[in-house]
Amino acid sequence: MLHEVDSLLKIFRTESFSLLCLLAAGSAYGCAKPTPNGPQAFIEWTSENLISVENLDTPFQESEFALFRHAIGNAQVVGLGDSRHDTREQHLLKAFLTRHLIEDLGFRVFIFEESFPHAESLDRYVTSGKGDLRALMNGLAGWYLWDTEEMLELIQWIRHFNEGRRRADQVRIFGMDITAPAPGIHEVLEFVEAAGLDVKLDAQALGLDLQEGDFWPRSWQRYTALSDERRLELTENYDRLIELLREQRSRLTAVSSGTEYERISLLAEIGQMGNALFSSTDRVEGGLIRERGMARITLRILNRETPGERTIIWANNLHVARTGFRMPELAEGTLKPMGILLSEELGEAYLGIGGTFGEGAYPPGVPPGERVFETVSEEIMDGALSKVGVPCFLIDLRGVPENSGAAGWLQREREWRAQDSRALLVPSAGFDLVYFVNSISRSQPTPLALQRYRSLEE
Repeated sequence: MLHEVDSLLKIFRTESFSLLCLLAAGSAYGCAKPTPNGPQAFIEWTSENLISVENLDTPFQESEFALFRHAIGNAQVVGLGDSRHDTREQHLLKAFLTRHLIEDLGFRVFIFEESFPHAESLDRYVTSGKGDLRALMNGLAGWYLWDTEEMLELIQWIRHFNEGRRRADQVRIFGMDITAPAPGIHEVLEFVEAAGLDVKLDAQALGLDLQEGDFWPRSWQRYTALSDERRLELTENYDRLIELLREQRSRLTAVSSGTEYERISLLAEIGQMGNALFSSTDRVEGGLIRERGMARITLRILNRETPGERTIIWANNLHVARTGFRMPELAEGTLKPMGILLSEELGEAYLGIGGTFGEGAYPPGVPPGERVFETVSEEIMDGALSKVGVPCFLIDLRGVPENSGAAGWLQREREWRAQDSRALLVPSAGFDLVYFVNSISRSQPTPLALQRYRSLEE
């Protein structure tokens, strides 16, 4: 029944994860036994140093939380990754860690892989209670990723946490993606028109007719049919819009406020970056545009919207990794994710957490369709962690003893699951911590999300 939906989502998986990839307390072993080498050394070291997660519905045990607190240390920004967005158990573990980061460690900003203008509705909801959360989730640009019962439960938890707190102590929610800029550009045009400026640009001049809908791979497809002349015209029009806003800053600030002017300017820049992404005919370059855009928006939020606040970034592994990675099935060369850019800017204040899993299955009938995930070789990161034999845990890779067999294994490029593909990266360079869940299942789309999936058939 969902054949056409599966076809559309196959496009999404190929394009977006091309873009993803394009973008995207150790103790020494006793001397009474031989020092293991290869994956066995890493498996044994992990078994002795992991932070166990006994139950995702209850907080860490006191001793485990102490290890977690020590691992987070003084990090101001934590990139919290996953190998698939659509796994229930990885999502629940990320939510578990998020609650501890907020409640116990004072994190007050939640930035996730969603369109900046679309996410503003969620920020209003968690800070004021305004809006119907189920409708808001279904109205996100990334509804096919985030409109799930698991994510809805996390947003509700943040709302309950915020209730009764003064504004300065509330958790804020932001989006950092550039893939659905059209609503923001409509706002920009309305803003300059209300200020009495004749921008001489309309929605079509800025390509908004190509960006209709909230399934951005379709926008990318529409752009592929454009001539070089039309692409150049769109680029020049965005340049004109940005230049007008800069030239008329004083006037626009006078009729609104400095805060509103900065927001409108950001929306225009997101539109410019989104247009550059869609206009790119090279997938690698398109991915790099997206990664740079997300890093730029994130840093802007950190520096202007929430200065000094500890921040969680919720995204795929291949966005938050601190090093480059390869995806030979999809692109050539080493690719540079957002996490590298954040690390370069923030230094040790940025901490990256990657996620993996062991095995599981998805049922047919809901995109991406039936999937069976079998345990893989212990030479692969997911497979090695499966051999530890603990259902759910974290491991701080920074604690591995120097010159040990485990360190040697971690310092070589390893394969990791990455949605329906695979990525190759060096574990000890890519992430500070890694979490693992042994068995996974499909996250649960809400009823409204299921309706939208089925509408894609028509």
